[in-house]
Amino acid sequence: MTVWRRWGPAVRRPLVAAAVVAATLVLTAFALGGGGGRASAADRLPACGTTHGQRALPAALAHFPLPSGSVIDGRETKYGYAIYSGYVPGSINPVRDFLVSRLPAAGYRLGAGDAEAVEAEAAYAGRGVRGRWKVRELYSCPGALSIRIAVR
Repeated sequence: MTVWRRWGPAVRRPLVAAAVVAATLVLTAFALGGGGGRASAADRLPACGTTHGQRALPAALAHFPLPSGSVIDGRETKYGYAIYSGYVPGSINPVRDFLVSRLPAAGYRLGAGDAEAVEAEAAYAGRGVRGRWKVRELYSCPGALSIRIAVR
């Protein structure tokens, strides 16, 4: 008889629950960039999210955290804001959680925000700038989100 069979359900259930929680924490750490610097499939945009070039964020947003694999490829000026746009690999909830946790750690305060099933957005201020960020699912490209970062 194996040790596993000798243990009753009262012992097995907590062990299984602990293993599930540990696996979830490890997967979350890798999804949020804790993968030790190696690029994974989650860090790359799918082929449908490829861009025609990459644009750097302005110096004022040099510390603005973006998930690994993000590409900023557009800039426009509207309502007095410079709006940078691009693509982020992943799905809405992990990317939203990444921004909500990493922006304050990078010196930005979060303001009013909103999250729905297919998009999330919030105001931010700090490091001498203020603005809003927004991520939205791309229906035609699973595994990629659009991102817009407005700054003034």
